[in-house]
Amino acid sequence: MASTASRKGAAADTPADTPETEEVTGEPTVVYLGNRNAVERPEDPDDVEAAAAEGRSVRRLEIPAPGKRATKVVIPAEVPMMQAAYEITHPTRGVWAAHSTGAAPAWVASTNPALAGLLAAHWHTELREVDENHVASGGVVDEPMGG
Repeated sequence: MASTASRKGAAADTPADTPETEEVTGEPTVVYLGNRNAVERPEDPDDVEAAAAEGRSVRRLEIPAPGKRATKVVIPAEVPMMQAAYEITHPTRGVWAAHSTGAAPAWVASTNPALAGLLAAHWHTELREVDENHVASGGVVDEPMGG
């Protein structure tokens, strides 16, 4: 299925004949991260009023999620691979940091073999093929982005 992605942050000196949109084809990429230290980080309901009064973000709680899990990340087709890797691995704002207290996933699998290899090399962790048995053996699947 094709989708259209807007060009964000186009330079002011972009030639007039450059299209403002470009056709993006393909399916979203799915990444599974073996998560042995999964956490949920909901907003702290006791901090909402104070945060609003002080003009800051609401403090987040850190609640351990029991058992082995696989964190599922769905990446839209128009997102470049290196941007996806950055958004997954960033040490403080990344998907992994938001969903785990572990330094690295136990394993990585993806529908994009190049991205899977990049992530596994970055974290020095096991590279797996996407297989429903792997997901099932990883326990509950969290879905932090997309469906």
